[in-house]
Amino acid sequence: MKYNILECRVEYHNRKIFRINVLVEMSKGDVRAIYADTIPKSGYKVLSPNEVLSDQLLQEVAGYGAERRDKDDIFPGWHAKLAVLRSHKKDNQMQL
Repeated sequence: MKYNILECRVEYHNRKIFRINVLVEMSKGDVRAIYADTIPKSGYKVLSPNEVLSDQLLQEVAGYGAERRDKDDIFPGWHAKLAVLRSHKKDNQMQL
C-alpha cells in the first residue's frame, strides 16, 4: 500500500536522523500524524542512526510508526494545506 503523505518533519541529532514525523491521509478525512525514532518501541518502526531519507523510508514510517496525538502542534495549519492540495487535485482532474 502506498500512503498519501502530506507533509514530513525530520529531526536530527549529531547530524543523523533521530525522528521522522509524517502527516498521512489514511483515507479521505482520516488524517494522522505518525512518527518513528531511534528509541525502540515494541511493535513499531525503529530508525537506525544511519538511515537515508527517501520516499521508501517515509512510507515505512507511515505504515509502521506510532501515532501522535499532537498533530496540530507538529503540523500547524495542516487543515488549510489539505484544502489547498484537494483543490489542486480537483483542478488537475478537470483539465484531463
